[in-house]
Amino acid sequence: MANEDQPYQSVQSDGGTTWVEITSVGTEDEARLVQGFLDAEGIPAQIENLKFSMEPINFGAMGDIRIYVSSTDEQRAMELLRQRDTAYDKLDDDDETLVTDEGQADIAEDAEAEPDDENEPA
Repeated sequence: MANEDQPYQSVQSDGGTTWVEITSVGTEDEARLVQGFLDAEGIPAQIENLKFSMEPINFGAMGDIRIYVSSTDEQRAMELLRQRDTAYDKLDDDDETLVTDEGQADIAEDAEAEPDDENEPA
């Protein structure tokens, strides 16, 4: 999540909505997970990707992927993200456990891995 010392941005949309940055993450996948989590809680979120794709590393602000919510949803979104982080920190971290937004799920011993690519054979 974003550095607590870093000031957050806000943006005014054409429709009059003020969008407030609530966090920034390092990958697009993580940004989409946060966006999906907030959306599932009824909070629309927007992603702004500032990643500089010419280099394989992050360069501070040029490597940020920012998550924005409406200023009216800011406090609730921040509280939900804090609760989510606290719950995640309490989960067991081992090879036998899968962590989802719904909580902990055990991996069956006879489970087979799904292929990463739809075109790859299982």
